[in-house]
Amino acid sequence: MKNVSTDQDNSLISAIKAKNESVSFKELFDKYRPLVNKAAKRYHFRFQENEDLIQEARIVCYQAALAYDSSTNVSFGKFFQRSLLNRYCSLLRKESAKKRMSDRYAESFDKLLETQGDFVSKSDLPYPNSLAIILSKEIILSMSESMSEMEYSIFNLLVFEHYTPEHICSDLNLSRTRVHRAMSRSRAKLAARFGDM
Repeated sequence: MKNVSTDQDNSLISAIKAKNESVSFKELFDKYRPLVNKAAKRYHFRFQENEDLIQEARIVCYQAALAYDSSTNVSFGKFFQRSLLNRYCSLLRKESAKKRMSDRYAESFDKLLETQGDFVSKSDLPYPNSLAIILSKEIILSMSESMSEMEYSIFNLLVFEHYTPEHICSDLNLSRTRVHRAMSRSRAKLAARFGDM
């Protein structure tokens, strides 16, 4: 039974790779839809609609089909599952980091306005340039718009999760060279963004 399923997957994947066939892709995705539903329930997203998660899964499934090597001992199902869980994990990290950082600074700023009103002088701020720091954090959080998905994932892990480059290489299954290049590009984009202020 396993060989029939594997042969069916390989046939669908070949059609997707060769002709970019949407019917084959739909059949492959529908076959693994229970896996997608289970993965979406595994994580507790606050800001992602279920349809958005399904769309993310379609993208991951398509990319997995294009990248899959049938000569390995790993089935497509396992390969897709690992890719999907990595993607959902990245989305959850990004969502958690944005929420945590925005909540922290919104609370600090709200508390300051509550006690001091709208007439807060620079000397009354809890630490030097705190408003500038809050604005800087907002800029950092908005960087996802100008970075590629990989750059922002690496940037997010460095800045918000305090991962080491080695830990990022391991966690994202990327080479040191790719991680360091993405870090350099992220730094350059961040510097350019602050330069535009």
